[in-house]
Order: sequence, then structure tokens, then C-alpha cells
Amino acid sequence: MPPIYLKTILTIILKSFFFVSTPFASTNEDCQNSSFYVRNINVDLTKASINEARFQAENKAKLLGIGRLINRLILDNNNVKFKKNEISTLVDYLKINNEANSDKRYLANFDICFNRNFVINFFRKNKLKYSETYREPISILPIFKGPRGFVMWDEKDEWYKKWKKNLKLVDGLVKFKLAQGNFQLNRILSANLLLNSNKNLINKLIENEKTNSLLLVIAEPILQTNGKTYLNTYAKYYNLNGKLVNTVYRNKTPLKKISSIYNIDPILITKEILKIISSIEKNWKQNNLIDTSILNEVDLIIPITSILSSKLQNELLFNDKKVYVKSTEGFLDTGLLEIENEIIFYKNKTFNSFQNITRSMFSSSKQLKYEKNIAVNQKDISIWPMVLKKLENLPFVIEVMVVSITDKRGRIIVKFMGNKKTFFQAANEKKLTFKNLNSRQYTLVY
Repeated sequence: MPPIYLKTILTIILKSFFFVSTPFASTNEDCQNSSFYVRNINVDLTKASINEARFQAENKAKLLGIGRLINRLILDNNNVKFKKNEISTLVDYLKINNEANSDKRYLANFDICFNRNFVINFFRKNKLKYSETYREPISILPIFKGPRGFVMWDEKDEWYKKWKKNLKLVDGLVKFKLAQGNFQLNRILSANLLLNSNKNLINKLIENEKTNSLLLVIAEPILQTNGKTYLNTYAKYYNLNGKLVNTVYRNKTPLKKISSIYNIDPILITKEILKIISSIEKNWKQNNLIDTSILNEVDLIIPITSILSSKLQNELLFNDKKVYVKSTEGFLDTGLLEIENEIIFYKNKTFNSFQNITRSMFSSSKQLKYEKNIAVNQKDISIWPMVLKKLENLPFVIEVMVVSITDKRGRIIVKFMGNKKTFFQAANEKKLTFKNLNSRQYTLVY
């Protein structure tokens, strides 16, 4: 590679990493983190004056807000105690969505953003274990298996309608998203194929929803041979590859009469939905508890560049203005290519060509002709800052410190709360996979 080209890459890299080694997240990031943002707090107070009513209403909103936040983050929240006026010190800002008042009465709806740094420091000071989400939402697809067959995506179906309504009201740590599908996908999807764990179709559905997992939630009224009727409900969890991970919920509820299998009580349906959501929420907290009393660190090796590669579709002659390749997938929209010893700039690309090219960049040597199937490479330097940013944003990370950097790789120390298993689990959720390099260090695999 020409020295001037290498120098250009290193300059960009060095400019990209000096922001690192900051403890926790900034205040702006805290307020964008939905784990610490509590919405729709309703307060209605009557006092001797409107000023007192407004003041007391804000304090009550903070009290209600911290209660919901603690319930969201802490598995066992019975022992969480606050001193007088301590709650106000944890509040970043209070937002009034709407308000109304008379001379002595004040009604308002609030959102509260709690300062993540201050809340976590409170947990550390009081040696409290907590959970915080770092994963993308889980796609939810309700399926009703009734006497007349399977029902999916039917706005008139009570099972689907109740899921759609209740997902909008979820106030927990785990985020859910109702699967929408699309016209082409819905034509080939069937409940039978999904329930038989067809990996290919499930993978396509997850990718369409832009999440990395899917939860099939099934309700099935059954009539047993002894004449008793039940509502069976269960939930099957699939990963991004479409593989069934496990059945995360299963329940069997007696129905009052035989005719109930044709007309399930909406209240019963709502109870089952809330139980499923609560079960997933509890399991997530149990499996991802951050022990604030444990301070840990890992030594990581991060590659500075990754190499994208394709092959020439046709011969490339000295006066050609386009480079035709087998695929441009993954390549930058505008960037530099490397063909043997020549660096080529391109302004734009199609699915199989790089266009508006400039040859012999950085005085690199140019050949009169390149044969078909010769490798066309691109060095992607975005991997370094991208990895650092993802690690820095993990909820339990305290500090990301750059130890050394070369043109090929960088070494960093990540300090965090909790155990290493939780750290690597969280990194994997962010699509960062590390392997053990030796007894002390881990390297990124991509």
C-alpha cells in the first residue's frame, strides 16, 4: 500500500479515537435512554393555593416516577429506600405534556428523565443489583389457533387486538415490537410453517422487522375428552438465525363453559398477555443483573481495518470509466478501491459497478489491463470507532481506555460493573463477537 494512502487512513483513525475514555454517558445520552425515561405520570392535587398545588404535584410526579423506574430496573425492590429530597437529586429534567388548573386545583401529565449517572451511583452506594436493557426490541407475532383454524394479522381477532393494545402500554425494561410483515412475506408465511420452526421463514420475518429475535405468542382453546375446556397459551423465542432457542412461557387456564372456546373472554386474554410480558421481563432481569459491588475489566484487541473484497466481472482497461464487479454489497457508497498496487477512487456505485472513477490515486501504479476475476478490495476503517462507541454505550461500562494503536490493530482496556459473562453476552447482542486470544486478552472476530 502506498505510504501516503496509509498515512491518510491513520490520520482519520487517530482523529476518531481521542473521544474515548469517558466515564458513563453524557447527560444528553441519558435523556435519550428510554430505560431512565418515565412517561405519562398523571397527577391531580388540590391545595390551599395553585402555587402550592403545582409544587406538590411536581414532587408527587417525581415520587411516582422513581417508583416506576425502580420497579423497572430492580428485581427485588422492597429494600430500596430514599432519604428526604434525595429523589430530586436524581432527576435530570421534568417535562409537562399537558396541564390544567383552577384557583386551588392542579392537574398535569408529566414525563421525567432521570440522570443515569446519578441513579447508577445511587445503586453502587447502596450495593443494589440492577438490570438495564442493551438489546433491540423483540418482535411479537400473535397466533390464535381456534376451532376454525389459525389466525394471524387479523384486526378483528381478539388475541391480536389485545396484543396490539397492550404493547403500547408496556413500561418495562424489555422492549417489544408488534411484527408487521409485508405483502410478499405474508403470502408465503403460514402459522403451520412458523410453529414447525421453519428457520428460513422466521429469519426473513425477523430481518423484515429489523430486530434480532422473534417471539411467537400462541393462544389455543381446547376441548378435552372429559368435556372440560381450557385456554392453552405459550411463547416460543427464536434468534436472528431463525433457530428456536426455547419456549419461554406456557400456561393452561380453565374456561367456564364449552362455548367459551368460540368466544374467549377478553379479560382472560388480557391477563394472559400481561403474564407473558411479566414473565419475559422477570427472566431478563434475572439473567442480566449487574452487580454494582463487582468491578471488572477486560483487555481487548480491536482490528483497525476490515477488508471487503469482490472480483472483476470483466477486464478493466486503462481508459475505462467504470469498474464492473460481481457484487458491491457492503462497499461504501463513495470511496477507494485497491486493485493489485493501484488505488482507484469512485464517486458512486450500482449493485455490480463502481462509477465515475479516478485512476492512480496517491501516485499508485496503474496497469494497462486487469484480467477478469482479479480481486477488488476496500479497507474499511470505520470498524475501530464503531466498536469503541458500541462498547462505551453498554450500560454497565465505566470506562473505555485506549492503551495502544498501530495501523493494523488497537488495544483497549474496558472497565465495567459485573462479571465477564454478562459483558460478552451484551457485546454479542451488539453483534460484537470476541474470542479468547490467550489467558488475558480477547480479540474481535468479524
